[in-house]
Amino acid sequence: MLNKTITFTNISELKKMEQFASDSQTLIQIFCANNNLQEIKEIQNYFTTTFPHSTVIGTTTDGALHNTDIYIASKHVATFTKFKKTELQSTLVEHTDSIQMSYICGKKLLRKILRPNTKVLISFADGIHTNGEEFLKGINSINSDIVVSGGLAGDNGELKKTFVFNNEKITENGAVGVTLNSDALNVFTHYSFDWTPIGKKLTITKAVKNRVYEIDGISAVDIYAKYMGKELAQNLPQIGIEFPLIFEKEGVNIGRAVLFKHNDGSLTFAGNLQEGEKVRFGVGNVDNLLKSGEYQLDKIFDRLQFQPEAVFVYSCMARRRFMEKYIEYELEGLSTFGDISGFFTYGEFFSHRKSDLLNESITLLGLSESNETLEAVHKRSVKHKKNFTVSTEYALANLANSVSQELAELNAELEKRVQRSAEFIYKQAYFDKLTEMPNRLSLLHRIDECVGETVFLVNIDDFTTINDFYGHAVGDTVLVKMSQYLHEFTQSAGMELFKLPSDEFAIISNQEQTYTVIENTIQQLISTIEKKEFLVKDQVIHVSVTVSAAYINEKKTGLANADMVLKAAKKAHKPYLIFNKSLELAKKYESNLQMANEIKRAIDNDDIIPYYQPVFNIKTGKLEKYEALVRLKKADGKILSPYFFLEISEKIRLYPRITEIMIEKTFSFFARNGLDFSINLSFGDIFSEKMRNFLFEKIKEYDIAKQLTIEILETQEYTNENIVNDFTKEVYASGASIAIDDFGSGFANFQYMTNISCDYMKIDGSLIKNIHQDQNSRLIVETIVVFAKKLGKKVIAEFVHSAEVLDVVREIGIEYAQGYYLGEPQEKLIEPL
Repeated sequence: MLNKTITFTNISELKKMEQFASDSQTLIQIFCANNNLQEIKEIQNYFTTTFPHSTVIGTTTDGALHNTDIYIASKHVATFTKFKKTELQSTLVEHTDSIQMSYICGKKLLRKILRPNTKVLISFADGIHTNGEEFLKGINSINSDIVVSGGLAGDNGELKKTFVFNNEKITENGAVGVTLNSDALNVFTHYSFDWTPIGKKLTITKAVKNRVYEIDGISAVDIYAKYMGKELAQNLPQIGIEFPLIFEKEGVNIGRAVLFKHNDGSLTFAGNLQEGEKVRFGVGNVDNLLKSGEYQLDKIFDRLQFQPEAVFVYSCMARRRFMEKYIEYELEGLSTFGDISGFFTYGEFFSHRKSDLLNESITLLGLSESNETLEAVHKRSVKHKKNFTVSTEYALANLANSVSQELAELNAELEKRVQRSAEFIYKQAYFDKLTEMPNRLSLLHRIDECVGETVFLVNIDDFTTINDFYGHAVGDTVLVKMSQYLHEFTQSAGMELFKLPSDEFAIISNQEQTYTVIENTIQQLISTIEKKEFLVKDQVIHVSVTVSAAYINEKKTGLANADMVLKAAKKAHKPYLIFNKSLELAKKYESNLQMANEIKRAIDNDDIIPYYQPVFNIKTGKLEKYEALVRLKKADGKILSPYFFLEISEKIRLYPRITEIMIEKTFSFFARNGLDFSINLSFGDIFSEKMRNFLFEKIKEYDIAKQLTIEILETQEYTNENIVNDFTKEVYASGASIAIDDFGSGFANFQYMTNISCDYMKIDGSLIKNIHQDQNSRLIVETIVVFAKKLGKKVIAEFVHSAEVLDVVREIGIEYAQGYYLGEPQEKLIEPL
């Protein structure tokens, strides 16, 4: 392997490299000093025509480097590496500006050039439009074992436009890569980070990929202001590069430097930070970094088993800018291994088990096709090491970390005490003290989650007689023994047992809901109890039970039905009774089960789809926007309206997933076409913190707030006015609008119109459909319209199914209308009439 590097300011200075013969085993890496596109084209053209058989990959930089020399907007660097036993495969892949496309770009790039004997991928991606972390995830999805090196292109800190290129093409949206394919190639990689983590661990509480909105529930900018001072926070990202966020990944400390500050207080970092990630601030110190650099050199010598024939360095722009002239000392140490070249990046690609995106680091790639050992080089490298002093920053960092550790230990102990207290209070509230079984309060909390299951009540016969005849102590012993026997019975059958007041127990079972199965269960239970001995102080006490069962087909009815049946059984002196609508409920359960399976299938097969119905301005006749309505496509292709599946989806807890799918699909669709649209949300959606977070994240991700109207379903009663008010404020803050849907049905009243902030009132179809022939409906609608207009709200009429209805709606003064007469909901957008 031969390796030669040249620096140049113009093409004429490259003549001396023309003696370097062009062949298919020569790799030329070009590190450009600036992002002048015309100059880059000239460079590309020269290398392509002069070295037509060689592989060329190039990038703009935040500074090119050769040994200890750094060229910032001055000289370009070109490195020729002529391999003897290694084959090269190269490609350039472009993408659109999106996170998902960065992932796909990584997959496509490696898939095109991966070979069975690939050892290394060297890749450069643009530094503005490519999410480096998603790009590497795409690479890892194809092969996570090969070494990946390189980084994101730079533009000398302007953060406006970067380029990468190969022999044929130049792009500002994409990546270039070359694989080194050989069984004889020796490869060595190393990185150095060495920023000192300081202070307590913070939690990323709101983030979308590499844009962080909140840390510990506070805006990202305010977190920097809180811990690093307002002046630093105000000047991010121009200052503050020495304070990255640090997190640990598989034992490796990784830093994330700030790239952009947004007006909403969020920060964009040079790599992703996931919600829930624990981070700490990092403190950079030049003396510490240089001292660590000496240590890192020793580590490299200990690990490196061969003498490198080519050495490439890809280092972070933030590290160069922070260390300033001292970066030369770090490069001087690395040049011990031989002639080095590379560039300063907007994010470094590095392999540790699999590829990661690094910041604030310096990475090293050493290559050799020779088996010569490092011994001679090691001896030449021995030199007098600089004496380093312990800096004030280093001491303060250790002080802060020690204090933080002590506080963390104290908090952990306090949390344990609180947990023990909470567990004690919980046990007192939710468990029966005598039998230690879950009590009635536990049952009431649990039973609402058991729709579709069966509840059994077990009552001890004549328990009052046992207490009166033998005493309460014996009665307590009987209860404990009954609890043990029932626990054995229910545990073996996968049922749940609860102890109710006095002499009663409850059992919840998810077994098949048929009369025969439930009857067999009851008979087995009674037989089991009859065979048990209740021996108390050598006295055998005869104990029998009465049992009832009822289906939990809707909340708060199963237990009441079982209790009613138990009383009937006691009165009739029967050992057991089952709620008497068993056959009817079994059929309904079977139907529900079929629909539940259909819903799960539709979600798994992407058959939850939006239909779009147009909303017209009555006065102008203009199509104003579209309402997105959920539909389910069955396996046979039949389309179902929400009436058939939405209520069941709530009961099987898949309703939130359907809402998420509708948000994702409609936002993506309308973000592409720029049209106005509305989606429907229930109060259940609004009360869910997870759903609220999802909604507002997607509004920001797709930037569609100005197109969006959120329709709140008025037919549902809401119980938490504070959450609703906070939600509407956040909607308006985002730039979206609000409509009250189906007004005039359910819980409608005029006070409701004033309680919830909204822009539109949508009058329910039950009032509109007969308005042309029902004077009462017309009077109600006219009253609503007058009141709405006084409140400054616009009115939309639903269910406009004929010309006669449209005429009346127009006459009353309603501004907007939708309905089958104007346009049916369809999968494709309906054009204006």
